[in-house]
Amino acid sequence: MLLRTLVLALAVFASAPASALYDPKPNALLEPAIGRWAGTLTYRDYQQPDKMVTLNTTMTATLAGPNQLTLYYVFDDGPGKTVYSYESMQFDLDAKKLVWISGANKPERSTYTITASSLVDGIGTMAFEKKSDDGINRFRLELSASQWLLEKNEVDAAGTSRLRNRYLFKRP
Repeated sequence: MLLRTLVLALAVFASAPASALYDPKPNALLEPAIGRWAGTLTYRDYQQPDKMVTLNTTMTATLAGPNQLTLYYVFDDGPGKTVYSYESMQFDLDAKKLVWISGANKPERSTYTITASSLVDGIGTMAFEKKSDDGINRFRLELSASQWLLEKNEVDAAGTSRLRNRYLFKRP
C-alpha cells in the first residue's frame, strides 16, 4: 500500500509542471531582446536642457511571459556612483496597448498606445505613445539579435519634437 501511494504521489508531481509545456512561444518581435546588453543611455539634462548627458549602461532583458519584457539596468553615473533601475513592459499587440512599470521602490505604471509594429528581416520595430500635460511622449523601439534602441521624444502642443533620451545597446 505504501509503495502504491508513493508511486501515485510521484506521478502527480511528475505531471504537475507538464502544463507549462503548453505556454505560448515568445512574441517574435520581443524574443531578440532576451539576454545581456551593453551600451549607453543619452538623455537631456534636466537642469541644463540644451546639454545631453551620456552614461555607460548595461541592461539584462528576460521574458516574464510571451509578451512581457523584464528589464534590469545598471548605470555608471560617475566615479563611485552606480545607479540601478528595474522595469517591466507588457505588450498587447492585438489591443495596441503597452503597460510599462518602472521602479522597484515606488513603481510607476503607465499605459501607452502602440501606433505601429513590424518584424522585417529579423528587425522588430515598434512605436508607442501617450499624451502628457505638455503634449505627447512618443517612443520608438528597434530590436534585433545584435542591437537594441529605445528612444523617447517629447512632442509639444505645436508639434515640435525634442529628444528626451535614447538607450542604445549592443551585445557585449
